[in-house]
Amino acid sequence: MPSSILVIGTEQKQRASRQSSTSSRRLQVRYAKTLADAENLFKTYQPHLLLIALNHDPLQHCSFARKAVQCHPRLKTMLFNSDDELDLTLQGLDQLPAAQFAALFCSGNDIGKRQNEQQNMPHCFNDDDLVGNSPETKKIKDLIVTIAPGITTILLQGETGTGKEVIARSIHRHSERKDRIFMPVDCAAINESVIESELFGHAKGSFTSADRSTLGLIRSADGGTLFLDEIGELSRAMQAKLLRTLQERSVKPVGSSRIYPVDIRIIAATNRNLSEAVKNEIFRKDLYYRLNTVTIYAPPLRERVCDIADLCAQFAVNLEQEGYPLKTISDKAIDILCAYDWPGNIRELENVIRSAVILSKSKVIEPHDIDLPNDVSDRMTSHSHTAQSTVAFHEKEAIRKALNHTIGNRRAAAKLLGISEATLYRRIKLYSI
Repeated sequence: MPSSILVIGTEQKQRASRQSSTSSRRLQVRYAKTLADAENLFKTYQPHLLLIALNHDPLQHCSFARKAVQCHPRLKTMLFNSDDELDLTLQGLDQLPAAQFAALFCSGNDIGKRQNEQQNMPHCFNDDDLVGNSPETKKIKDLIVTIAPGITTILLQGETGTGKEVIARSIHRHSERKDRIFMPVDCAAINESVIESELFGHAKGSFTSADRSTLGLIRSADGGTLFLDEIGELSRAMQAKLLRTLQERSVKPVGSSRIYPVDIRIIAATNRNLSEAVKNEIFRKDLYYRLNTVTIYAPPLRERVCDIADLCAQFAVNLEQEGYPLKTISDKAIDILCAYDWPGNIRELENVIRSAVILSKSKVIEPHDIDLPNDVSDRMTSHSHTAQSTVAFHEKEAIRKALNHTIGNRRAAAKLLGISEATLYRRIKLYSI
């Protein structure tokens, strides 16, 4: 798991160089230009380490650091007199030996505890890219924890835009191959005339333009994970050759008499109904059964409405990393988003939030900032009450569980929920809890 860092007080022009120097998976760095931005970021992001450059108003920054530590007792804080000091620290963090790196982010007891947990406890889900806590998403996370450590071939099925590649990458990160290559291949995007060479490689002189030998995508993924997206678009000839690769764990390049062994884990994905494709003789039955050892269904966004608020918050944070101002989404805007069917699923939601963040002049995204097709406005209005009730129900249940867990301690409950105390008080009053 990467250690998370929040940097406050950095100038916009310095972010690009800092991001390039801290791109390692050991560190996950977020930036806040102002204290207000940092407060908003704390709602969706829980850093291990807080770095503050005291370039502007050091008294307020120090006061913020004290409050942050009070609200998050395990948070470590470092203050710097200049950006140069902060830059040197960021560059040095990722170069620390593993033991020193762990010591910085954990106490001695925590390190021993973590080592014991790693040795004695079952593997837990840990991937910030797979966002959401709906029952559907939790089921996927549990499946990933169960199946990731092995080498079983996995089939991901679901509509376009449901995040199948995100799931595949999460499986890879939880596997023993996490330090090796993850090779994504869009089978629908490769021209039929060259797909065999692209996948399996070719020998020099095997065809007119073959002026050199190539490994191919499968051999390039040797030791890692090969993700075959839209596998239902492969021709039956390519399906037959892929089946042989799966069965024999080897590759024969085009125009070559040699066979090369490969050690790969294959994760395939499709938005087609492969069982119907088998019945219609579009997809090979033997390959289908070979791929269908473990199947994960990626539900459409309309079946996991409870995740929309979390997804929006994550998209806003991602855009902040691209240099856009960090913005929040109002409850009314969330209600509008929850009432829509999302035929384009998560990909469509991300595009809508991107547009809203870029075009909105306010720090808060409101309903008038949401750009959805005009022909759905009437249906959204008629269903808005149902959507609001659904979201309210889950939010109310989450607050009740948090209060029960903390024996009525509202500050601790707010921390558990990842929201401010003021927001919790408003929700308690709204829902008459």
